[in-house]
Amino acid sequence: MNKEVYLKLISSALAKLALEVELRNCISLFDINIIAEDFYKEFLKLVYGYNLINLNIIEKNMSAIDLADQVSRIAIQVTSDNSSTKIIDTIVKFNDKKLHTQYDRLIFLMLIKKKKYTTTFDTSGLFSFSKDTDIIDHFDMMQHIKEKDTEDLKRISEFLDRELSVKVKETTRKQASEVETVIALIEYLSNHKKVTAKKEETVTDPEDKINRRFKEYSDFLKGLYIELVSLYGEAVKQANDILGLDDVKILVIRLYLRDISTQFLEKTGGNPREALELLASFFEEQMGASGFEFDRMAIKYYLISETIKCNVFPNIVGEKVGVTS
Repeated sequence: MNKEVYLKLISSALAKLALEVELRNCISLFDINIIAEDFYKEFLKLVYGYNLINLNIIEKNMSAIDLADQVSRIAIQVTSDNSSTKIIDTIVKFNDKKLHTQYDRLIFLMLIKKKKYTTTFDTSGLFSFSKDTDIIDHFDMMQHIKEKDTEDLKRISEFLDRELSVKVKETTRKQASEVETVIALIEYLSNHKKVTAKKEETVTDPEDKINRRFKEYSDFLKGLYIELVSLYGEAVKQANDILGLDDVKILVIRLYLRDISTQFLEKTGGNPREALELLASFFEEQMGASGFEFDRMAIKYYLISETIKCNVFPNIVGEKVGVTS
């Protein structure tokens, strides 16, 4: 993979982590913050070269700071509270505990997007701290990461994939987001190269398909697409941008969808409404082996959007289809 692909994977992973923290904090679930401390201990080493220790392992709920590089004398507070009050309180505790005798610099790592701070933060001149450079979030880290070479980006991307899959997702209900669902579905489809149906020439003509071939179900198909596109259209776009599929995989997906959707349509006697339900259930079951609960409606939207593109329930050239009155 090239540098641009790794940057997309990294930015997507960090964005999902920030969103996860923000959503769980809204319902007072802070367990992911605790995991984040240990996660960032390793991540910041890859990004900035810090050799950090998790101080909360040494002293549970240690006040003022969470991570520290004792050689470089840098202390880091990992927090999902991006308020000025949080920063002021931490600085006060930092001085009260005389941590300035051990560390020369204090950094705030915001797990959600930082604010534009106008407050003057008083350190009493005891240690180095700048609100411009020492309050960082995922956007700041990405600015630093994008300057790295491809090999470093590969290591960072692999770390994120490994750690976020194993550690962060263990703290959730294993409910995949709509983007994760679409990515998983596309990856599943692109890995199935076996096509069992006979090779038929197809034609892309959604208007003919919806208004003539499936006339009896046209209102349902149009209504389903309109209902879901505003909710899941962006998720499909993001998933495709992240994966950056090449022409070969796009062809594999197209052929597999045409093959399997035709089989399900035949099973239901040509009823696209029932076939879509069965297809969604089939893919949900197949992907569910990974242990995640995928967003069923995201799967249905992907299938209905591919129906519009004529990759699901393809129009076969020369096929005579009776008009349903």
